[in-house]
Amino acid sequence: MINRYWQCLVLALGLQLALPAGAKMEHGVMVHNANARATFAMATTAAVYLTLMNHGDTAFTLTGVSVPADIASEAQIHTTVMEGDMMRMRQVTDGIDVAPDNMVEFKPGGYHVMLMGLVNPLTKGNKFNLTLHFADQQSKTVEVTVGEQGKQGGHHHH
Repeated sequence: MINRYWQCLVLALGLQLALPAGAKMEHGVMVHNANARATFAMATTAAVYLTLMNHGDTAFTLTGVSVPADIASEAQIHTTVMEGDMMRMRQVTDGIDVAPDNMVEFKPGGYHVMLMGLVNPLTKGNKFNLTLHFADQQSKTVEVTVGEQGKQGGHHHH
């Protein structure tokens, strides 16, 4: 347990020193590397990935997400689950708990933020705001950077 604590502490300090513009930290909540892949012209959905860290003394629960109306009509937290031999994406409705000194990665094949009803395609180099909503009624807005288009041509709705 002590070793894990020091690993997280060193990681947090290193991230804060190395990436001050890309990481946000308030009340023990740190968000790192918020990114999305560029989408093709007719895409109506996209996925956002990030790392959510808890450097506070108490657990927190991420309960929802939102983006400005000029980005997408809706944003939801999703996860990927196996149903038989098929991988399917499902909305997370009961929140994501993050214990002290722990992190949750939003990545392909796991948790991700699903943007639905894209107003315009996401273009490499663009940035937009994503607001994270927590069970304690607090929220945190982070900047998402759009990178290169994924090999599969974007994230498809399910």
